[in-house]
Amino acid sequence: VESRLGAFLDPVADKLLVVTTLVALTASTPGVALPAAVIVAREVAVSALREYCADRGQRDAVAVGGAGKLKTATQMAALLVLTGRLAPRA
Repeated sequence: VESRLGAFLDPVADKLLVVTTLVALTASTPGVALPAAVIVAREVAVSALREYCADRGQRDAVAVGGAGKLKTATQMAALLVLTGRLAPRA
């Protein structure tokens, strides 16, 4: 089942999760700041492009496809591994 609200909120939730995790990682491990900045910049650029195309009636030109879903799953798995490895040990 798909809805317009779900189609909007799903990528927003994904981006929010990724960005907040990257900010937390950067705070605890400054060495990841540059890669984190590149990832966040890419996310912002893709979101801006999607909005631009939607305003021009070309939403299908930047529709989410299988490659994008694979990228998101891979990105979230990598962040899970990084947070586990870089978390402070008690």
